[in-house]
Amino acid sequence: MTKAFKFFLLPVLVLMAVFFACNKTDELTVDEAVDEALYSVQERGGMGRYGCFELVFPVSIVLPNGTTVEVDSYDEIKQQLRTYFEANSDRRRPRGGDRPHFNFVFPISVVSQDGELITLEDENGLLRLRAECGGTFDQHGPRGHGHHGLSCFEVVFPITILFPDGSTATADSRQTLHQMLRTWKQNNPGTQDRPEITFPITVKMADDGTIVTVNSRDELRALKADCR
Repeated sequence: MTKAFKFFLLPVLVLMAVFFACNKTDELTVDEAVDEALYSVQERGGMGRYGCFELVFPVSIVLPNGTTVEVDSYDEIKQQLRTYFEANSDRRRPRGGDRPHFNFVFPISVVSQDGELITLEDENGLLRLRAECGGTFDQHGPRGHGHHGLSCFEVVFPITILFPDGSTATADSRQTLHQMLRTWKQNNPGTQDRPEITFPITVKMADDGTIVTVNSRDELRALKADCR
């Protein structure tokens, strides 16, 4: 009887262990929650150091509780996320489940590795970027992402923009660039053509602050590839 009982009990215990393992939640530290939130949004759009596109700041983001804030850099995003996760207890998630995340207030703009300026109208725009160029996210995970995986470089203004109709305009700040791109998009709804940066441009490398002159699309693509 004892052996039979043990034989019957063993599968029950195994099933219970599997059940509790599957329903276990991960308690993330604040740093882990920040890393995962940043990784999630960049991976969705193929942006940042491991992607093919660089986000043009300033942008507005929506925190998990629905609060909207404007940020001028990834460092400011990190600070907003840190403040949020320190004040809120939603850092738990099912093992293997969705990561903590935030969203953008659209439209947003990105610079491609070819110097194209792309305006995204909604979340589907991020997914199209990811499909266009996924980068090397499959070689990296979220651990430590906030310290080493955010951006490659920052464009130094002023820059000259070439529009698809052949006209040009000079943007002396990121805010001016945003306004130019939004105005052009509003005046040209549905077009698939994209404005482009006119070379040469100057960029500031995120790692060490080095100022680099980029003379062509090929040089920009190579610079972006080296960041990965």
